[in-house]
Amino acid sequence: MLFVCRERLIHIARSRFVATTDDTRDSSQICGSARLVLLLALVGALAIYYVNREDVAAERPHGQDEDLVTPINSHQQRIFEKYYPSPRNRSRHPKYGNSNLSDAYSDAPLGEDVIYIYKAFYDTRDPAGPRIRVILTANCATLASGALTSCLGDDCPYHHYDIASEAYEGAIPETVTFHRDDFIAEIPIERSPAEYSDDISACLGGMHWYNDWPRLIFYVEMVRRNGISRILVPWQVMSPEVKAVIDYYKQKGIIDLHPWPLMPFGKKHDPNKLVFYNAQWLLTQYCNFWTKSKYTYLSDVDEMLYVRDRNWTLYELLESWSRNASDLGGFSFPHTPLSLDLAQEPFDYEKFLELEPLRMRPRTVVDDWRFPKSVWITEHTMVSWVHYATEFFADKRNNDIPADEALDLHMRNDFIGRNYTDLYPDVQIFSEEEVEGELSRIRGIIREIFRDLRPNYRTPAVHAAMEKPGKPCDDSGVGCWELLSRVDDWIYASPTPESFYIPV
Repeated sequence: MLFVCRERLIHIARSRFVATTDDTRDSSQICGSARLVLLLALVGALAIYYVNREDVAAERPHGQDEDLVTPINSHQQRIFEKYYPSPRNRSRHPKYGNSNLSDAYSDAPLGEDVIYIYKAFYDTRDPAGPRIRVILTANCATLASGALTSCLGDDCPYHHYDIASEAYEGAIPETVTFHRDDFIAEIPIERSPAEYSDDISACLGGMHWYNDWPRLIFYVEMVRRNGISRILVPWQVMSPEVKAVIDYYKQKGIIDLHPWPLMPFGKKHDPNKLVFYNAQWLLTQYCNFWTKSKYTYLSDVDEMLYVRDRNWTLYELLESWSRNASDLGGFSFPHTPLSLDLAQEPFDYEKFLELEPLRMRPRTVVDDWRFPKSVWITEHTMVSWVHYATEFFADKRNNDIPADEALDLHMRNDFIGRNYTDLYPDVQIFSEEEVEGELSRIRGIIREIFRDLRPNYRTPAVHAAMEKPGKPCDDSGVGCWELLSRVDDWIYASPTPESFYIPV
């Protein structure tokens, strides 16, 4: 599947491997007892081997007791330490100063043809049988001459790929070994959930240079009102205030946190400047494996889904549609701009705590058409884009939710103050009966998070730095490092055993 990168759409290509047995191959070359060889026609003769445990039967039926397979944590740690030695022994690249972003620096001679493998999964969702899937980022030119895909556009040289094996019912591998010419890389395998909980998880877009803590609190509280039980938060750079908010909700079991580091870069080549928004579309696809809920809502922190019938929760609305049409796999909600100024300038913390903007009814404006935002049934979703799922298992399809049932309320800063027709006068954050109680509750949460501290609010300075002439920052800000790094007391993500790239 191919989309044009210049339009900021995901570029996902799926390929089916050719599976053969190869008992004559040197077992040490493929790390032990591999019994299945999978070859992929890529530039440089990249080959992938599934590595099985010697103490697990080669034909263990799918669904057998999970205790038969060793947890992958030890493999993750071992493989991570091979590619990312301790920071005190690692070279630092002056481009990103002494920040943790420099932990992605590599002394290896990285060039434009390097493939950056992020994760491998044992995916049981396909009705045709479980598959091993690999998600990665690569320069489009590197893969275009092979059998995998072709490429359009040159604005974003690096694109993202989801590669799936044929249906595979053998022993569940612990690792995948990649061979490319003389280079060998071993990748740990993670697993999709055996079953999904009857609820909704929201997967946020990556947090890059994020310090808008008032909006984050509002977002969390609004999605909780919608019945969303878990928020998946990938982050790269955030402020101490945002970290305090995340720590508060993480302790309550509402937020799951996942670091999203830079791709490895060298002295002469940095792929992070050549991919849109630090691999945002790879992250979108990763959410399909991260979530453990029946429904997954891919969201930005300035958005929320609004059910027009206030007697219904979002989950109840989705269940109603699912019961009435068995072929549905996803649900798209019409985009609706919302004018809501949460943190007014100049910022005054005590005045902000009055939460006056939430007491007033916000305006829904009609001048800005955009793509919808969507929820999909996780078990049925093969490929997801930031606005909706694009491919499903078992011939499922996407469905447009009518505007008279629900809306995607989008609260961009540039919607504030627009004097246009109020499209949906019934839209209100809180009813008149509940508004004072809800504001008091949210005010108490803010005070509990920050206690006696007076948090800084420097979001306008971030926006100003990213809008600097000649610095569009479509690379999520690494191209504006010198400007952005001085705006706040940032906290940076490092590669970790749960989140790292392997260059091959």
